[in-house]
Order: sequence, then structure tokens, then C-alpha cells
Amino acid sequence: MGLTRSSDSNAARGLRLARRNYIVRAGAFAYCFLVAGLLGWERGFGLGFWAALVASFLALPHLQLARALRARDPREAEMQNIFVDAVLFGVWTAGLGFPTWVAYAGLSSVTLNAIIARGVRGALVSAALFGAGAALWVAAFGLHYWAPTSQLVSTLCFAGALGYTLSVGFVVHVQHDRLRAARAELRAGAARYRLITEHAADLIAMVNRDGRWLYTSPSHDNIFDGADLAVGADAFRRVHPDDAGKARAAVVRAAASGKDEELALRLHDRYGRIRQLRMRIHPVSQSGAPAQLLLVSQDETYKRESEEQLLLAGQALENMSEAIMIVTAEGLVQTVNRAFTQITGYSRGEVIGKPVVDLRSGLQPADFYEQMLATVAREGHWTGIKWNKRKSGAVYKEWRSVRAVRDAAGKITHYVTVFSEVAPTRP
Repeated sequence: MGLTRSSDSNAARGLRLARRNYIVRAGAFAYCFLVAGLLGWERGFGLGFWAALVASFLALPHLQLARALRARDPREAEMQNIFVDAVLFGVWTAGLGFPTWVAYAGLSSVTLNAIIARGVRGALVSAALFGAGAALWVAAFGLHYWAPTSQLVSTLCFAGALGYTLSVGFVVHVQHDRLRAARAELRAGAARYRLITEHAADLIAMVNRDGRWLYTSPSHDNIFDGADLAVGADAFRRVHPDDAGKARAAVVRAAASGKDEELALRLHDRYGRIRQLRMRIHPVSQSGAPAQLLLVSQDETYKRESEEQLLLAGQALENMSEAIMIVTAEGLVQTVNRAFTQITGYSRGEVIGKPVVDLRSGLQPADFYEQMLATVAREGHWTGIKWNKRKSGAVYKEWRSVRAVRDAAGKITHYVTVFSEVAPTRP
């Protein structure tokens, strides 16, 4: 997918270049038609001259655009069009007898185009092709040197060369301003993303295809030593040997396929402790196959430990000989343990989510529970002996303790009741 998007983007840029150059080329060639036509009219050239002039400067730009639009690589096709222009201008310069101003205007314009597109090498190639075009004409029709031109033609050549240079310079200036604005936005975006990553709790990093660090967020400092995070260091050096192989394989797969990978792994932190990570690998495409990969990892060590502690606490609660009942501040039963069901005869399904008042035996005075809750609210707990009933109606004596659970603001959120049978059941 990354390769497809990159190819589509390159093709779109090539098409924009071809259309932009077509506008410039069509206008410049029309001006060349005017100047060369005026020179040919002054020298009395015949019908063949005019046919060749129309084909070269009025028809050719449209054919070059059509070719670029149909090409698999429009940008490369447009580069070839620039070199075709160099040959064409060399042929016409020789055909007109190497007039000074015509030669200057033609050679300067084609080398200017090429140096912008391909640098100094492009300018040298374009100049060579200009000379090759002139040589072809001389080889076919002989050398005819007719350098002088009328003042009007010379002026038009001077004005055309100057105007073309200024227009190309203006286009380059506009592109430079856009590039500068894009770079400024890129720097601002990079600063924003760096600010985010440097303050994120997640472990965010960039690695190359070989699993070597390119960037690590400051959150890595809590787990790794400085030497472990050096640019170019092995990103998986501290990973548990049983997990390191699959982590490196996941990086290779992500780089090759352009698709995300996700895996769990263990590593030894800077203190020798084993940590549990959940890692997502995201390939970052840069005009071709992914050369960098973004690693986003969450440290699940404490989560796993908390889950284990909760599991142990739940098992301990379940295996206690005393009955446990946890009630919300609103008076609804939230959970009970096995001893509760054994003592009372009620199943979990019969009590969880039900009002705790439904479990009152009716064997206590009317104000007993109100006083008990008032004591809990005041002192945090209540302990005592009371009579109770099983589901079957059998009466038994129990020892009961009720404690309040409060939040950070001191508000009661739950009541924890612990009780056990302390006397044989009455007949």
C-alpha cells in the first residue's frame, strides 16, 4: 500500500509538471514562431520553411504534452521533452545561419530549463544536444553562416530571452516560497509531534529495517540505560531471548509488506527486572519501500501485576471461611463469596444487584440497622452479635463486622460485611 501511494504521488507531481511546462512552452514557442517567421519573411524563405516553422513551434508543444500525459512516468517524459527542445533549437539555429541573437536566445533558454530540472549535468547535456542538432543540419545541408539580423529581430530576440529568463526566475521564486512555507510547516509539525512524544507515557521510537534505533522518546529513559538508546544501537538487545527473534522478524515483515504488526514481548529493564510490553510496529514509507518503522509500546507490567493481585485477592476472598458481602453506598449487593452462600443458603444470582434490606431477618429491633449504619458512618466500623435467618427460615446466631470504604474525598462508596456462625442452629 505504501508503494502504491508513493507511485501515485510521483505520477501526480509529474502530470502537474508537464501541464505547467506546457503552458510555458506553448507561449515561448509561439513567440519563437513570431521571431523566426519575421526573420524568414525578411530573407524570403519559401513554403517549406513555413511548414517546418508551424510544425516545430505551433504543433510540437501539443504533441509533447500528449506524450507526457500518456507516459508511465510523466516527469521523466517531460525531462526528455526538454532535451528534444535542445536538439530542435540547435537545428533551427543552424538552419537560419547561426544568427547571433537567435543562437544566444535558443541556447540560453534550453540550458536554463535543463539546469533547473537536472542541475549542471542537465545543462551540459542540453548544450551538447543543442550542438548535436546544429551538427545534424550542417551534415545534411551544409554550413551556411548568416549572423546579422535586422534591428527588429535582434530586439525581439533580446526581449524574448530577457522575458523568458525573468518568467522562469519568477516561477522558481514562487516555488521557492512554497517550499520555504512547506518546510516551515514541516518544522512546526515536527516540533508539535516531538512535544507530544516527549510528554507521552507510551514508549515511542523509530528504528530502521535492521532494528537499530533512530529516535527514542524520553519515556524510554525509565527502562533503558543511555547506552542502550544510542542511535544505531540494537533496539531489541534487552528483549527476552525467547521474544527477541519474533520481534526482529516482525520488523522485517512490516518493512517488506508495508503493513502494521503487533506483538507482546518481555524485556529486562535497566534494573534487571522483567517488564511486559505490548508493541505496535508501523512502517513509514519514504518514496519507496519503508526505510523507517515507528514503534509504539505500552508498558503493561503494572497492569499485569494488578490483574494478578486482583486474581489472588479474589481467590483468597472466595476461599475464606467467613462470609463476605460487599454492598454499595446505595444499598445494593455487589458481590458475595462462597461462604456467604453456604451459611445463608442464598445463591449469588439471588442476591447480587438486589437491595441488602431484602436480606434482613426481621429478628432485630426496628432501629437496629439505623444505629449500626450511624456507628459505621461515625467510627468507620461496627462489630457485634446478632440473630439471622437462612433462606430456609432456620435461625442462627452470627458474629458480624461492617466496615466503610471511602474515596479520596472521604465519601462512603461501599460497605464490607464479614460474618460467621457462632452458635448451633435453633431447632
